[in-house]
Amino acid sequence: MKKISFFLSVGIILSVFSTAAFSQLSDSLSALLSPNVPIESIPKDLKLPDKVIPFLKTEFDNTIGKQGSFDVQFKIVLMATMVTNIPSQKFDFLNDVVMFEVRNAIQTAQKTTAISPDARVLAINAISASSNSNYVSTMLAVVERDDSVKPRIAAAKVLPALGNNDLIVPKLLDLVKNQYGGSRAKFDENDQKRYDDDRVAQAIIETLGDLGDPRSFAVLLQTVMNPDMHRDDTIKAGWDAIKKLKW
Repeated sequence: MKKISFFLSVGIILSVFSTAAFSQLSDSLSALLSPNVPIESIPKDLKLPDKVIPFLKTEFDNTIGKQGSFDVQFKIVLMATMVTNIPSQKFDFLNDVVMFEVRNAIQTAQKTTAISPDARVLAINAISASSNSNYVSTMLAVVERDDSVKPRIAAAKVLPALGNNDLIVPKLLDLVKNQYGGSRAKFDENDQKRYDDDRVAQAIIETLGDLGDPRSFAVLLQTVMNPDMHRDDTIKAGWDAIKKLKW
């Protein structure tokens, strides 16, 4: 393992790999992806070329539907974030990871999560670094239709970094008003789904505050004036967001 770590930490980045060099790199990455190798074994200073993305995609596809694969998925996504090419194919790969659960949602009580929520959060945060508004629709789809709490919260939080407020603000306001609050029954902390949804509502409201768009005022006011519809933390976030609006 020391040999593998040393090889990878050197961070060899070449515009064109020889077949032998890429084979060696793939073998080293495969060793790190072993279920027996902890996530902490991946060097923090690892730098990878864009050429590894098809390899990582194949490895990721092979984990879907397999038990005990979440740590391997996280390592694959972590490696993808360490690709240093600009522009890079990595963002399209990360987008596919983020969107998998949304695109493949099965609306049954027995639904099984196929992709690690933590891996998807890592991918969401990495996509935000692209500052590419093309990924706004991805994040909004996750906030609206995903089943996992962590990715929904993360997607709501990164929206300001991606821009396009004319798309973001109206959609978030609609979600707060119709999906995550006003149109629902009173908040019940014993209802786990409602509790999870309200954590997402809080994240959305905090993002609206960060954006500071005055179009948010009416929905935020409606939120804070109906405290029985949300947790105390969500109501507080609503008041704080109102204070941040830029008139």
